[in-house]
Amino acid sequence: MASLIGSATLHRPPHSHSHNLLFHDSKHRRVQLSTNVVARKPIRRDSLVIRAADSTGTDVTSFWEDQTGTDTFSKYSGYIAAAATSEAEQFDEYDVVKISQVFKKRPLLTIRRLVQVATTLGRWAALRYVDSQVGRSEFMFKKRAGQLRASLVQLGPAFVKIAQAVSSRPDVISPEYLEELALLQDRIAPFSTEYALKIIEEDLGVPVELLFSEISPQPIAAASLGQVYQARLRANGQAVAVKVQRPGVRAAISLDIYILRQLVGLARKVFRLNTDLQAIVDEWAASLFKEMDYHAEARNGLRFKKLFGSLPDVVVPEFYSALTSKRVLIMEWLEGQRLSEVSDLHLVEVGVNCSLAQLLDCGFYHADPHPGNLMRTPDGKLAYLDFGMMGEVKQELREGLIEAALHLINREFDALAGDFVTLGLLPPTNEVREISNALTGVFQNAVSKGVRNLSFGDLSGNLGVTMYRYKFRLPAFFSLVVRSLTVLEGIALSSDPNYKVLSSSYPWIARKVLTDSSPQLRNSLRTLLYKDGAFRIDRLESLVTEAMRNTLADPGAGSEAKNEESRQFAKKVLKFALSDQGLFVREILLDELTKGVDALNRALLDRTAQVLLSQLPISVPVPSQFTEKEDLEHLTNLRRLSFLLSGPSTGGSRSSEVRKRSDGSLIDDSKVVATEELSLLLESVNSSSKYLPLLALIPELPLNAQREALFLPAELAGRLTSRFLARTIRSTVPRAVSQTPTISTADLAQSFGIQSTDLSKER
Repeated sequence: MASLIGSATLHRPPHSHSHNLLFHDSKHRRVQLSTNVVARKPIRRDSLVIRAADSTGTDVTSFWEDQTGTDTFSKYSGYIAAAATSEAEQFDEYDVVKISQVFKKRPLLTIRRLVQVATTLGRWAALRYVDSQVGRSEFMFKKRAGQLRASLVQLGPAFVKIAQAVSSRPDVISPEYLEELALLQDRIAPFSTEYALKIIEEDLGVPVELLFSEISPQPIAAASLGQVYQARLRANGQAVAVKVQRPGVRAAISLDIYILRQLVGLARKVFRLNTDLQAIVDEWAASLFKEMDYHAEARNGLRFKKLFGSLPDVVVPEFYSALTSKRVLIMEWLEGQRLSEVSDLHLVEVGVNCSLAQLLDCGFYHADPHPGNLMRTPDGKLAYLDFGMMGEVKQELREGLIEAALHLINREFDALAGDFVTLGLLPPTNEVREISNALTGVFQNAVSKGVRNLSFGDLSGNLGVTMYRYKFRLPAFFSLVVRSLTVLEGIALSSDPNYKVLSSSYPWIARKVLTDSSPQLRNSLRTLLYKDGAFRIDRLESLVTEAMRNTLADPGAGSEAKNEESRQFAKKVLKFALSDQGLFVREILLDELTKGVDALNRALLDRTAQVLLSQLPISVPVPSQFTEKEDLEHLTNLRRLSFLLSGPSTGGSRSSEVRKRSDGSLIDDSKVVATEELSLLLESVNSSSKYLPLLALIPELPLNAQREALFLPAELAGRLTSRFLARTIRSTVPRAVSQTPTISTADLAQSFGIQSTDLSKER
């Protein structure tokens, strides 16, 4: 299907009687539309087909007449645009100073709006109160929900946008309100089509019959800021969506934001809040003004398509930049159903992964992913629509969010308190320890049931009390990030009440931490895996297992399917470990394998010596090579690494068990424990058939991974040799060095051809 690209140009000679529209399709072919039109004569619609039904056969005209009636926004709030349109309607971007200047000169307009908001919402609240007093709250519930929706539509776009923020949370609001508020996403009463066609012609400077061969008589969808028509380009027959902005929205939103800023500023002073509420309002208002600039939306859509359009099962429409103005946007028409109307958890997972890539990878994210903007296409893909409200997150904040998630999942609450300072949620203070203790109480309950049962909605709700107590500051960007994730979890909850967005997020976060080349994240990974110099194998197991797990795996699969899953898991681990992305982790693994194999060699030497000496008629004392506590840790790590490479982790079954005597007391004899650990390891190694499939996977890997696999034995042998020499120097040099001050350990190490750092690393 041909599609137009952003480099298209629109030619409109100012004094010519002809209109020329020149653009290029997706194959870079020139497409030109040229028709002579007599200037200043009425435009005839004879050649424009006004279709009475949409693509599904639904009579859209009767839909609007039956469902929504007249344009209530213009009826009840149109006076704002009439009073301030000469100035407020001209704002191209959000400007606090200019907005204040406009409405400070109109105090009566501000008072009238305040009275309207108070009486409209106050009337509804009074009715709800009366219902509760006379015992008919449940009976009138559905009717009051409809009245609330109607009241919000009367008050205009700003109030509709606020309602949309909670319209996707079935765990927050009741089903009746959810159903009514969901209509605010794209089923608000439209303004007249004739006025919409006039706006198209005014902004593009071309008669509509030259642009389209057909167009729907009424909008297919109408939202708070604009409405969408389905049309077909006359030039190439392409089906397109034509988005036209609602008249008067800039003035209405400007006034509501002006009033809201005054109210939240007063509330902050009265309640002594630490959060800068006006900054949050400003961030939200700036995004609203960007959403009202369709030029900016087209640029956002093109950028979003470039960044995320190639992701599996993600679809982003084409945008026609040459046919776009501040109030008119033309984009590719996509068929489909709302994501919230279909039970498709796979696409929810796709949406979660795409959102994480937006938030934490590229830093450019869709800040308004309500159900009206997420759609399932007929071929089962997730389509993103409406790119007016976008957000950006700086690199250091993205890394801070990832670190905070890691610390939360691994229950490192002291570090989490520090993350909150980095993210700007907390001011640097001496109360970090007290705050850490408070956070521990909040998060301990959240993670007590495991990572996969961690609810983002519950977590954010329970955190509110602590945030208020310790004067958390909520950065402006953070509110949009939280909203983006809560909306996705809300959509998923309609299909699966047990869905947890943080559980689905952790595999992506684990992959990011394991593969990212950022110095900060690599340092975080090393800090996570090592504590006081000791390698924490369980942390690596958790990261790798989560990074490789299939979030949609069937728990009831048979043994054959599970064996195949284990095989694919091992293949993924090998492919990652031998790739360029896995270089940092591969270095860590080689270090730990070297330590483990070295400990295994010495344990085997000890056992061999003991067997040989036991055959002698006399007892000959021989110093043991396996006496250090660290050797036992290395032996245990080696065994667990072998399990990690052979299939998905089974958690506690791979952990070393606590040994007890018959009387219940713990066995702390390292030699006894080492013997047991060695037996387990040798039993694992002797099961060679278990590792043959692992070796058989190597030919299936990419060529660069196969090449790295061939070099691994030589690399491991070199490290073992270096470690042996380092240990030898460490045990024999001290006396020589004390007697010969001019000879240093580093000099001796260099003479053996090893790095002096190996002396300190060797344990």
